[in-house]
Amino acid sequence: MAQQRAGYEAFKWFNVTSPVENVTHVETNRAAKYNAFHEPMWLELRQIFDKLSYDSDVRAIIFSGAGEKAFSSGLDVQAASQGPILGGSESKLDIARQAVGIRRHVIEFQDCVSAIEKCEKRKHFQPVNPFPL
Repeated sequence: MAQQRAGYEAFKWFNVTSPVENVTHVETNRAAKYNAFHEPMWLELRQIFDKLSYDSDVRAIIFSGAGEKAFSSGLDVQAASQGPILGGSESKLDIARQAVGIRRHVIEFQDCVSAIEKCEKRKHFQPVNPFPL
């Protein structure tokens, strides 16, 4: 049985374990929502892959989704629509400052998405379809 990877216990939306030496399994931990991503998950994903990139004990990474129905259903649209960017918050900022805020948010979000690609272990990173046709 895989053991919780030391130093990765604080993550809420991902289980980070070591099934065997030098291999880390990152599993999304939101099966009830079909592993749909929302902002706290993206931020954790970045932290995990940034940390794995520099972890000398990691040689290979397995990335999978919890549950039996889906690896991930994608973006949690409901959560995104309630957030400050898409939720239509009553901002008192002028449109230019609102646009700058949205741009900064998009860049931060893109950095989270890109964390997997930038991970130094990516040569050994192979997504696997757990539901073959």
